[in-house]
Amino acid sequence: MVNYEVEGMTCGHCKKTVEKVFLEIGKEATANIEENIVTVKETLTDAELNSLRVRLSEDGYTLGNVK
Repeated sequence: MVNYEVEGMTCGHCKKTVEKVFLEIGKEATANIEENIVTVKETLTDAELNSLRVRLSEDGYTLGNVK
């Protein structure tokens, strides 16, 4: 499992939104509001990270690096 930092999550709706964005690129993820992380099963490629960063920023979230 790999954890990535996510800024901007404050509630259950945020958690669901972040997880949904990961599903859009075919990655199952679990967001954790308290720790500000999202967990995926494997390390994401640079292309996947860039795509997710752009998409998440549209909803007000910032995807960081591996935590």
